Formats: sequence, C-alpha cells, structure tokens
Amino acid sequence: MANQTHGSLAAEAAAYLRESAEAMEGGNGIEPEIRRQADCLLEWARKKNLILTDSFTDGLEKFKSDTLEHVVYLRPSDRRVIKCTKPGRFGLAHGADGCYGRHVPATPLFYLRRIELSNREFPTDLRLEGIALGKPDFGNKEELRPYIVTSQRLIEPIDVNCQNPSEEEIAASMMKLGFKLLPENVYNWVRESDGIVVTDARMLNFILSDEGIIPIDLIIAKYPTPAPANRSPAI
Repeated sequence: MANQTHGSLAAEAAAYLRESAEAMEGGNGIEPEIRRQADCLLEWARKKNLILTDSFTDGLEKFKSDTLEHVVYLRPSDRRVIKCTKPGRFGLAHGADGCYGRHVPATPLFYLRRIELSNREFPTDLRLEGIALGKPDFGNKEELRPYIVTSQRLIEPIDVNCQNPSEEEIAASMMKLGFKLLPENVYNWVRESDGIVVTDARMLNFILSDEGIIPIDLIIAKYPTPAPANRSPAI
C-alpha cells in the first residue's frame, strides 16, 4: 500500500465520489449528505483494497492531546504522523454564506479536496493511507462508521521548546504566497486571484522548521474566482 499512497489517491477518491454519488463538496454540516458520501467512500475503498483494520495503529505512539478533528499517532518506521478523523466524521469545513471561519462538519469530499489543495499550496506531503471503521461518539454508538486515515511527514522544529512561528511570521508567510486576511477573523486568509480560502491559520497549526514555516492542519478550499461572500466551494 505504501507505494500507492505516494500517488494521488485522495484525488481518485474525490473523483469517485463526484461521479458515483454526485457528491457535494460543501455539505454545510448536513448529516444525511455526510453519511451518503461516507458509504460511497467505503465502497471505493473496498474496491481498491484500502480498508484498514484496527491493527494499523497497533504499537504506534499516540500523541497526548488529540485535535478536534483527528486522533494522531507517530509511525517511527518512516517518521510519518498518522492522522485519523473521528468515526463518522471528516474534519471541519468552512461555514455557509461566506462565514468561512464558522466551521461546520465536513463532507468526505471536502476533506479529500482539502488534502489535494494542502499539498498543492504548501509542502505538507499529505497522503491518503486508507479508510477504517470505528464506533462514533454520536448517534448509534454501536454502528461502525467509516473514517479517513492520512499521513504526513514529521516536521522537525528548529527549537523543540518553541515549535511554532509567531503570528507575525505566519502573516508574512501567507502574504508572500499572495493571501490577504479576511475581515471576520485574524486566522482566515483568501487569495483572490484563484479563490483559495485558508482558515484556522493559528500558531499551533504551523511548525517553524529549517525549511521555513510549514502548516500541519489548515482548512483549505477553492471557491469561484473572486471568492464571493455567499457561495459554497467549487467542485
């Protein structure tokens, strides 16, 4: 599987959802759409032999504090960070009607496109590892639901005691890439030339490394150009 994940599995899975389920990238947190896409994603993973078992994370070091979106592990064999969305959930998406920073539950398609865009815009090296099943913390808690497993190369900080860049350093880095702040929140950025919107650009979501400032957990989507105030993401 390792060689497969070096390619564009996320893009392939996203294409399958669009073609097979006519999936919407922005579901505005609507549970039936999220569930429908999740079932379709599970179907794709079975066809590709990409279903992961619980043993996938056996023996891996679990990070002490999970994020709102992921359970996180370290895989020492290839120095990659394993990130698992919560069962039945697929991270967060930008809010509706232009309220980008008011995050809502994401559809699987939004999350897969987020992987693609993160790799395109930043040196994140995110890879889709596969799809697993687990018990959710909502609804029927005994029903196994799909979740997405990704990996990202371990980013080594310059200073382990001060791993994150300052807000000023983040702002300078984002502006160098052509982004400007959105007015409603200091953590939300837009690049009007191509409609890319990045939110949750907090200090904890970047590592200051020898390579520069590397993001590790941004919420990113592409909107029609210029990025309007009341539209859903472009598919």
